[in-house]
Amino acid sequence: MPTKALSSLSMVLIALLALSASGRAQEQKFGALLGTWDVKMEDGAREFVFEFSMKDGKLAGKYSGASGSTEMADLTFEDGTVKFNVTVGGNMIINYSAVVAEDKLIGTLSLEFGEAGITGVRRK
Repeated sequence: MPTKALSSLSMVLIALLALSASGRAQEQKFGALLGTWDVKMEDGAREFVFEFSMKDGKLAGKYSGASGSTEMADLTFEDGTVKFNVTVGGNMIINYSAVVAEDKLIGTLSLEFGEAGITGVRRK
């Protein structure tokens, strides 16, 4: 094989390996969060399911509750804290923030009526 072809092939392989390593690094960064979580309000009034995954190398989330399922918006996970919001019932926005550690999460949900505590556990 000519040297030029080998050089081009080497560059393509290096680029693919870098992309693969970057994807693994992202999954490690979000590893404490990825998976399905059973969450409830501290008073037990409502239960939710949070599903966190990687899509196209980016963190993605799906929320399910009494009013249906929807994709999470403005989803971030930094320093062990996950934050996102969902729109339910057509126009009600609920903001969530929780600290994640050892397969548990503790935080709050906020909406126009006030705040409530939430707790959750990651499914095995």
